Amino acid sequence: MIWIKHSILVTFCFLLMSCNGQNSQNTEYFEGTRAYELAKAVERGDTSIIRELVEKDSTLLKVHDPVTGSNCLSLAIDLEQFGSFKKLLELGTNPNAINPLTQYSVLMEAFQPFGNQFEWRREHKYAKLLLEHGANPNYAVERDFINEKGHHISATSPLMEASEYDLDAVKLLLKYGANPHKKLQEDQSTPFSRAVRRGKIDIVNFYIDSVRVDVHQPMATVIRKPKNERVTFYIQDYVVNKFTKARLTGNTDEVERLKRENPDIEKANEDLWQLIQKLKGLGVNFKDYNYKLI
Repeated sequence: MIWIKHSILVTFCFLLMSCNGQNSQNTEYFEGTRAYELAKAVERGDTSIIRELVEKDSTLLKVHDPVTGSNCLSLAIDLEQFGSFKKLLELGTNPNAINPLTQYSVLMEAFQPFGNQFEWRREHKYAKLLLEHGANPNYAVERDFINEKGHHISATSPLMEASEYDLDAVKLLLKYGANPHKKLQEDQSTPFSRAVRRGKIDIVNFYIDSVRVDVHQPMATVIRKPKNERVTFYIQDYVVNKFTKARLTGNTDEVERLKRENPDIEKANEDLWQLIQKLKGLGVNFKDYNYKLI
């Protein structure tokens, strides 16, 4: 028993050191840049040194690390150093700073899981402070692209990111003027369609009940290879799976077969089924629809 406890403790310490090592690595990406000392002060949460360095040379706020493209404001988010983050904004860091490698704004980067593998959590204080300092909630990367490092960068916007993050983040952005109807040029998708495609039922219901989005609008239009076929997806394509389709069509044999394979399938699809009933009440056609994803 003592050996087991010791083993668990060693494993925990190793994982903790691994997390701290990753954070330090983010800081080390600034090594060789003029902002290395500033990055280290951000990691330590040393706001006095941050102020001293920035007052001597305010251009440090514009330095990006060459590996990830982050500036020190983004680094503060990654390191969960809110005090450093707040101080950098007070000292004049651009709340609309853009990562040169991803073209993502700091506001987009603020919607990420925080904590560690033992306890993940969502935080809104970084996004809220950015918005209070004038961050643009309607900035968007309109099209997918391959960056100079060969990485695929997806089209997105702050509200797109929030729509697969959580409902409070969506409400926060709407409060500061985010446009819930804005479509991306890439595939003509909206924040509502992002929530639908990610299965965020609570956010989908909010967009329907409070924002009054058009549930009949296309969710996305894509070009399918290799035939370069243009395909438009609607909400039916994303909310109907094999189980809910069997229920919609009254195929009781298929329903029972799927329940034997997975006894929890009905409970797992309960919220989705309620959403389908709501959509039916709004006139969405499930009876004669040609489903494209099942």
